[in-house]
Amino acid sequence: FQRRIGNGDILFWIISQRILAPVATVIPIYMMFQSVGLLDTHVALILCYTVVNLPIAVWLMHDFFSSIPVDLEESAQLDGASRFFIFFDIVLPLARAGLAATTLLVLILSWNEYVLALFLSTSRAQTMPILVAAMNAGEKGVLWWTMCVVIIIMIVPVILMALMLQRFIARGVLLGAVKG
Repeated sequence: FQRRIGNGDILFWIISQRILAPVATVIPIYMMFQSVGLLDTHVALILCYTVVNLPIAVWLMHDFFSSIPVDLEESAQLDGASRFFIFFDIVLPLARAGLAATTLLVLILSWNEYVLALFLSTSRAQTMPILVAAMNAGEKGVLWWTMCVVIIIMIVPVILMALMLQRFIARGVLLGAVKG
């Protein structure tokens, strides 16, 4: 009896990479970026956040893409459409709600991430959570007013992105609500 590897196995492997806590891998990541001279750079943070959040994006987008009927692709193929046309003009617009939801979730996960930024950046590539945490340790104590202003500034981009993506998410939720 030989068991074959299927899509479910690959998806489980992808999501299992996200289950692993970033703190468990932060020292090898630190050493790797130190050896190539990328510590305290924006490139290091972008690469790290991309790799850390890729499993969530793949997992969510797989569900959205699998919910699109294959019949649409097959009928477009019968009409002579290329694979690129099918993907960009048929499948991608139908998955717009999933892309919006996934974008918002990955933005929130990356924007609020603290541990990796703490180890990979010192002064040149600080993130907002590191800046807020640094306000706790000061000569004058906790600077509450300054911290509140920085936290409000930190929240504004996420709220703006949510407002921009809200129409796509709402349209996708309501897409299958009325059958007629």
